Amino acid sequence: MRDLIKEAIADLKKGDGFIYVTSEGNKIDLHEAATKGIAVTPVNPKDQVIKKLEAAGLHLNDGRFLNELNELISLVTGSSSTSAAKATKRRSFTDAEKSKIVEEWQKVEATGKKTKAAFAREIGVGYQTFINWLRG
Repeated sequence: MRDLIKEAIADLKKGDGFIYVTSEGNKIDLHEAATKGIAVTPVNPKDQVIKKLEAAGLHLNDGRFLNELNELISLVTGSSSTSAAKATKRRSFTDAEKSKIVEEWQKVEATGKKTKAAFAREIGVGYQTFINWLRG
């Protein structure tokens, strides 16, 4: 599996835009094929990589599978990637939690040490959402 992934990365990093395949399905350099007089077919490396990975059981076109795979990697490595963070569900706050947050803001505001934006970021809420809570 590791070799398959390394090969997929190498194929996608090539700047040519295409990889060239012989009639037997073997990859070959275009200049080498021309020198030897071998007929080749240009193949989009992304399509080729997706087919190989799907054959190995990695269905990268399935968004649900990708989310699960990202979550697994995040849990195993103990790190959270930005794409995994985006895939998580939004946090919902109850009215009681919102009231408590607004009360906490009023205490912080009295000290004058933080802006509304900084406080919203700290609690993990969008600035505009926080402003709406203050108005509401």
